[in-house]
Amino acid sequence: MESSPQTQRRTNWAVYQHFSTASDSPTPLLSRGASETVNYYAESDQQPDASERVSLSPNCKFGTGGLADDNGDVLRDFSELGCCRKITTLLTSSHQFNNLQVEMLYQRYFLRTNQSHMVHLLVLLCILFTCMAIAVLLSNYETQVQCSLLLLCCILIYLVIIGIVSRSGLNEVYLSFVSYVVLATFLLIELSFGVLIKSQAVTVPTLVFVYISYSLLPVKLQYAVVAGTMFMLSQLILTLTMEHELSIQSLINLLLLACTNVTGVMMHYPNEVAKRQAFLETRQCVQARMAMQKVNQQQERLLLSVLPRHVAMEMKADIAGKRHDSMFHKIYIQKHENVSILFADICGFTSLSDQCTAQELVRLLNELFARFDRLAQENSCLRIKLLGDCYYCVSGLPEHRPDHANCCVQMGLDMIDAITLVRDVMDVNVNMRVGIHSGRVHCGVLGLCKWQFDVWSNDVTLANQMESGGIPGRIHITADTLKYLGNAYEVEPGNGGERNTFLKDHNIETYLIVPPEMTYVSQYYKKQSPGHAHNGNISKEFRIMGHNQRHNTFSCKDEPEVNNGEVDEYLLCAIDARSIDRLKSQYCYPITLKFRDPSIEQIYSKVPDRMLYSYMTCTVCIYLAITAGHVIILPLSYLLLGCLIVGWLTIVLSAAVIFRNRLMEITEPLKKASQTINQNRSIAQSLALTIIVCCFLTSMTPLIKHKLEVCFSEQNRNGTDVSVAENPEMRETTCHLLFNYMTVCVIILMILVAVYQVLISLVKLFLLIFISSSYFISSSIFLNHRPIEESFWIRIFMFVVMMGLIVALILQAQQTEVTSRLDFLWKLQATEEKEDMEHLEAYNRKLLANILPVHVADHFLTLDKPVDELYHEQCDSVCIMFASIPNFSEFYVELEANNEGVECLRLLNEIIADFDELLGEPRFQCIEKIKSTGATYMAASGLTRNTCDSKQYTHVTAMADYALRLREQLAYVNEHSFNNFRIRIGINIGPVVAGVIGARKPQYDIWGNAVNVASRMDSTGVLNEIQVTDEVYEILKLKGYPLTCRGVIEVKGKGNMVTYFLNDYAQQN
Repeated sequence: MESSPQTQRRTNWAVYQHFSTASDSPTPLLSRGASETVNYYAESDQQPDASERVSLSPNCKFGTGGLADDNGDVLRDFSELGCCRKITTLLTSSHQFNNLQVEMLYQRYFLRTNQSHMVHLLVLLCILFTCMAIAVLLSNYETQVQCSLLLLCCILIYLVIIGIVSRSGLNEVYLSFVSYVVLATFLLIELSFGVLIKSQAVTVPTLVFVYISYSLLPVKLQYAVVAGTMFMLSQLILTLTMEHELSIQSLINLLLLACTNVTGVMMHYPNEVAKRQAFLETRQCVQARMAMQKVNQQQERLLLSVLPRHVAMEMKADIAGKRHDSMFHKIYIQKHENVSILFADICGFTSLSDQCTAQELVRLLNELFARFDRLAQENSCLRIKLLGDCYYCVSGLPEHRPDHANCCVQMGLDMIDAITLVRDVMDVNVNMRVGIHSGRVHCGVLGLCKWQFDVWSNDVTLANQMESGGIPGRIHITADTLKYLGNAYEVEPGNGGERNTFLKDHNIETYLIVPPEMTYVSQYYKKQSPGHAHNGNISKEFRIMGHNQRHNTFSCKDEPEVNNGEVDEYLLCAIDARSIDRLKSQYCYPITLKFRDPSIEQIYSKVPDRMLYSYMTCTVCIYLAITAGHVIILPLSYLLLGCLIVGWLTIVLSAAVIFRNRLMEITEPLKKASQTINQNRSIAQSLALTIIVCCFLTSMTPLIKHKLEVCFSEQNRNGTDVSVAENPEMRETTCHLLFNYMTVCVIILMILVAVYQVLISLVKLFLLIFISSSYFISSSIFLNHRPIEESFWIRIFMFVVMMGLIVALILQAQQTEVTSRLDFLWKLQATEEKEDMEHLEAYNRKLLANILPVHVADHFLTLDKPVDELYHEQCDSVCIMFASIPNFSEFYVELEANNEGVECLRLLNEIIADFDELLGEPRFQCIEKIKSTGATYMAASGLTRNTCDSKQYTHVTAMADYALRLREQLAYVNEHSFNNFRIRIGINIGPVVAGVIGARKPQYDIWGNAVNVASRMDSTGVLNEIQVTDEVYEILKLKGYPLTCRGVIEVKGKGNMVTYFLNDYAQQN
């Protein structure tokens, strides 16, 4: 079955060409220059891209003193231009964005609205022309048949256009073409009626046509001006053809037509500016929301690379929620049964590190652990933490897996295979010692900052001992793990007790996995062994092994920056899914159009109207034309002068209040009134209503009074001309002139009502009914002296035109208000989504600040970093502290009474949290917590330029004070928890390398000889003492700290060292 024919849809390039016809520039995407650019981002700190600017007028910059003031009001500096310059500017403005894609998106944004409005207008014209045809047929004109046929032809054209416009395949180009066809029919009717009827009454529909050209048809300003000018010139030609000279009535009609054209220009231009600004503001909100969403994705990706999702989401919820007072800090710990824990240590790491500088060592670890992280993901293991050259992970977290033991064994085999490649390529005697145990773990984070996901339990301790008692190149497992493996692997006795006292003391039965055949990768590199490697080839060799692939390195470059194309594509989908009728029925009341949600309506009522300036400008133009007409038509009288003075005083005072920034000096009360009106839509509506009523009363009162005197006075009793009063023919001519003049005045005043878009549609309807009713009542009186037939035809014709104009004005008011309200709603929703994203970004950033140092997190969130860039930095003078609680292991027991050890961990969490809270004190701001592992707390100071004081060594004294505070705080905990924990602290100073290792799960750490010595100061220290090196002693001694020499001690890997005990605070403190 063939589908029904549809309107052919033009390609995007055809639409581009259509919108670029106004510009002859060979580079339409470029701005014409700063002097020709209008920036639509009023009231915004963020400036748009150059491609999002729109050329409108020379020497005008929207939002920066050009076409908008600080409140976004229109036509601020436009009046400073000369008259000719203004006209040239308006008529030559392209009214389009230099970025054609943004322009096409804008046209699509209003396509459905304009399409719906066009259908409504065409239906209205069909009804109006039908009534006009009937009225013409009822008249006694000789050409009534020709006029009726003309109107009927126009109706048929409109019906065909309705069928075309109603199709879904219509685009912006066809809609513009349809508008030009409608304008052509208007011109045809004006010329034909002027020739066939030869009456001044033709001016009335011409005024309506001019107004429709500017306000109801989706045409550019230039074409609307051309159409309005052609209507006016046609009226002039018809008048000269029929009368051979310009009568007073013709002159007045031309004056009011010109006024209508000027009003249309003054309304079309700022209305277009306001719509484009609203569109770009909405686009800006969407762009900001998408950018924030992208940042959140990057932050969450980084966050979830460090913490499992369930832990991160729980922490984020707690940050967003209300704080609850409690004696203890919340602990983020979960218990998991039936998991397997793998510990792996690089044997021979010291010999490997001897071949590398500190920076190369960090890069080597990063690339090696990146490989391990990828293997962990492939083998369904969750990496827990990196401890120097030690790597441990768990299978069965966070989701239970029945094959957790198999996953860990395969992970161990792959790790051994990976380190074999390192040994073969670099010719260094390194290997992996792997230990695995299966059982129960408590997993989560401890403390308040620098969270690192960790696991605790006796089974974790046993897995660690299994690694220590293992054999290089072999996988050491317990009987519990073997039970889960079944017969999947061949095993042999492990004899772990012979190599580890813990295993021997606890009588742990161990086994070794018999390694399968060597993989083809190892065989290949065994054959291709280069012999000896050089330091400079480390990274190259690892890249050869595929350890430095792009997708393995954590970087936000994987998430490209939000570009205009993404925003435009998102908006295009949102626009296509946007239903005006659905949104209107969902959010607005049907008649008043007020929002159903009172809170939204209250916000909308406080939004300033940006077009108050243009309203007042149009009012001045209209009332000036009416004043000129009154002076020409009406005789001078006190009533006329009084009404005009009252009208102009009202307009001038209102303009003075609205145009507050135009005045050099302004009184304080007037300034406050101005701010109130410009910032409150309800007060602005009251002012608009006052101006309209005043203009109507002051315009119509002297006109009606004079008409009554002329048409019904038989003699000159009130100063009326005797010749007019006593001559019936002259009196009839004068009455006819006054009637026609009153008609066009009423139409102009009705257009004035439409000008004030700040008024709601219901108020406009009442005003239009009031004005039209007054007109019809006065018309029925004034037409009584005419023949019944002619009077009836004139009444019917005017009634039809007036009703059509009222419906058109209400239709335009409804369309404008609906568009304004829905644009506001869409922008409000985009703003709310943006704010939600900002809150989410704040939560994520707060979490990240508790995981990584701020400067490190910023490095990973920066979009302009190379994908394979490794973060590390050399720090020359860093003070490192290790603080441990050795006897906590004696306190930790897993019993049913203490929830299998959770309550012991809760106390440890309180201790670490107390240590973290001390870092919040101002004097300790230079100290950065590195990590806490078990009951060991590690911190460093002087890691950044701002915190490292190489002259006064304030970062060293701060660390000394912090160590003393830790000792005091633990004593306080002992006092209130009835425990006897003993702290042991070691401090050293020296150069370190700070950086992040681990591709998929970045972990910040510091490395170097100074770190190792600081760790030895802790492990070789004395309970309740703070042991420092000689370098630290020399600094603290000069600062007045009391220290005691411990003497010479043996330090593993360093030989004999002289150390000191820090006793108390500096004497000056």
